[in-house]
Amino acid sequence: MTSSEDDIIKAISSGNARSIMLVGGADTGKTAMAGRLLDRLSRQGGTGALDLDTGQSHIGPPATMAWGLVKKGFRGWKEIAVEGFYFTGALSPPGNLVPSLAGAKLLMDAALERCEKLVIDTTGLVTGSIGRIYKQYKIDLLSPDLVVAIEREDELGHILDAYRFQSRPRVLRVRVLPQAVPKSVAKRTEWRAKRFREYFKDAREIKIETGSVGLRFTKEDGEGLEGRLLSLRDDTQKDLALGYITEDGLQKGRLVVRSPLPPGTAFTTIIIGAARAIF
Repeated sequence: MTSSEDDIIKAISSGNARSIMLVGGADTGKTAMAGRLLDRLSRQGGTGALDLDTGQSHIGPPATMAWGLVKKGFRGWKEIAVEGFYFTGALSPPGNLVPSLAGAKLLMDAALERCEKLVIDTTGLVTGSIGRIYKQYKIDLLSPDLVVAIEREDELGHILDAYRFQSRPRVLRVRVLPQAVPKSVAKRTEWRAKRFREYFKDAREIKIETGSVGLRFTKEDGEGLEGRLLSLRDDTQKDLALGYITEDGLQKGRLVVRSPLPPGTAFTTIIIGAARAIF
C-alpha cells in the first residue's frame, strides 16, 4: 500500500515515532525528504539528523557517518554542525559492513541522548542479497520507530515485506517524487572530492610514532598506505579528526599525515581505512 506525504507527516508527529529512518535506492530523493522532515520536526522541538551515507555525506566528510542538531527550521545541510562522527574507512558498505553497522548504532545512541526526534538518512544500497541483508540488519540494530521507504515500483519489497507482520517498525512506502534528479558517477565523484577539499583545506602535517599510539585497520588489504584515510581518536574512542597518510613509514614505526586536528589535541589511537583521499 502506497502512503502519501500527509500520512508521513501524521506518523512523524506522533509521540510514538521518535526515530525515523529513510530507505530507498540511489537518486530517489531520500536526502530531500530528510530535509523536509527535519524542517517540520525541528520547529516543534530538538531534532537530530543522522547521516549514514558515507559516499555522499552531507554532515561529516566522506568515509564517515555523522550527526548534528537542527533547531527551529532546516536551513540547509551546510548549516548543521557536526556533533559526532564515526570513521568507517570506506566510501560504501560492501566489504565494510561491520564498521558501517557499528558506527550507525553508536551515533544513534549518542544522538537520542540529546534530541527528541531523530531523522536517519541511509545509503542507496538496496539491491541484491547484500542490499537486503545490510538494510534488514541495520533496521534490526537501530530499531527505528518508523521506516519511510521511497521507491519507484516495488524494488524495496525484498527488504520490507519481512516486516509486514511485525509491530515494529511501522513501515510507510511512498513513490519517488518527480523532482528526484539522477546523479552521474562523475557528479558523485566530484561531490566527494569537493567535500575532501573543504575538510582538509586547513590541514597541517603531523608526524606519528606508531609505537606511542594504538593502531587499528578497518580493512587490511596489503596495499600501500600512502594516500589512505585515517581517523585520530582520543582515549574514549571518540573520533576527533580525519587525516590522510603522506609518508608510509609503518615498517619503521613512523607515519606522516595531514589533518585539520588542532595543535595540542591529544589522540591515543589511529584507525587506518581502505579509502583514499581524493581531491
